[in-house]
Amino acid sequence: MVKAKERVLQRKKEQVKRVLEGAAMGLGFFMLFGILIIPGLREGMGDALDVVLGPLAAFVDNFLIAILILSVITGIYTSVIQKYTMNWELIEKSKEYQKQIRELQKELLEAKRENNKHKMKRIEKKRAEVMRKQTQFSGEMFKQQMKPMAYIGIITIPIFMWIWGYVGIYAGGAVIFPLIGEKAFTDSFIFGLPYWVLWYMICSIPIAQVIRKAIGIKSGM
Repeated sequence: MVKAKERVLQRKKEQVKRVLEGAAMGLGFFMLFGILIIPGLREGMGDALDVVLGPLAAFVDNFLIAILILSVITGIYTSVIQKYTMNWELIEKSKEYQKQIRELQKELLEAKRENNKHKMKRIEKKRAEVMRKQTQFSGEMFKQQMKPMAYIGIITIPIFMWIWGYVGIYAGGAVIFPLIGEKAFTDSFIFGLPYWVLWYMICSIPIAQVIRKAIGIKSGM
């Protein structure tokens, strides 16, 4: 009787968890695509977040440093979300299948050079089986990759929208970027992306790698 109640309670918890995950992912994707199709949503996000980030930028009094601080913040919560929303056992299993396929491919090429048809047939059969197993993971792997993206977007997208609006203050002036030199915030460096995006990437990528290593997330995800 007690075990039956525990199972019912566990099922209810799992249902609530799925509902909350679905709502969070829905909100994340709404924000991601909404900024492209809903007029004023981008500005609304930036204005709402300015209540918090506006005083930060004013206190720091250096927008490059403000972006550096934000890259640290986004690096922390992005890594934490990835750590606790992704099935790492499943990901490691998929990596193992990929490794097996690469090794079998090498063996197959060697068997072809030797013209060993019996060995080629055996390897091809084994490779087909491994590839079949890996294909079964494809749908779940896609979900594993999309889930943290939706959660991360809930915070990251408004931050980017705030930065996008705030750089308008500096549109007429130039800033000396470390390693880059004097550039205007709104100048483009590639594919129409402004230099502040490049600065954010320069800051965030190494910071994120350090944080991921600190909390035990393996590289090469």
